[in-house]
Amino acid sequence: NQFGHELPWSTRMIVGLSRIVTTYFLLIVGSVVIAAGTIWWWVKQPGQRRRLDRLMLRLPALGPIAQKFSTSQAARTLATLLGGGIPLVNALEVSARSLSNQFMAGELFTAAQHVREGRALATAMQDSGAFPDVSIKMVEVGESTGALQEMLNSLADFYDEEIETNLGRFVTMVEPILLVIMGLVIAGLLLALYLPLFNLSSALS
Repeated sequence: NQFGHELPWSTRMIVGLSRIVTTYFLLIVGSVVIAAGTIWWWVKQPGQRRRLDRLMLRLPALGPIAQKFSTSQAARTLATLLGGGIPLVNALEVSARSLSNQFMAGELFTAAQHVREGRALATAMQDSGAFPDVSIKMVEVGESTGALQEMLNSLADFYDEEIETNLGRFVTMVEPILLVIMGLVIAGLLLALYLPLFNLSSALS
């Protein structure tokens, strides 16, 4: 004001945000806590975790990784249980309980029910639509050759390698984007801090 110049818009925005945070700090913190508590309560409601996990499987890039992880987890557990002499239906139910993704767990429980009714495991998995095609084909081969346990272990190994490769690609893709965003934020802050000094120097000269 003394030099007849107005602060740049970027500086005014940062000053304004700082005042808002300072003035309404408790309100902002309270709102965040309430929002987090509401989301936590919603997730704990019956069926909501399953819906959330199903949505996770539809996310680009991360969805296929989550699907492969659940399939690998189920295949590894199922192979171990079959190797211990557990009947297939019981092994499927135990494997379903071990899954962290509730949607995939529900689909595996449904597949176990179909197997109990006399259907082949590969057919039950295919009807579900939740399992990758490669896993269905490998289970089908394992059932037809009588080497289901060995094929399940091979399936788990295959997807473990796939997950590692996909995660590497995801990190390679996201890392440059994060660096660009961080660079833009830092550049914006520097511009907001130093532009008033440049304007002041111009006014003094």
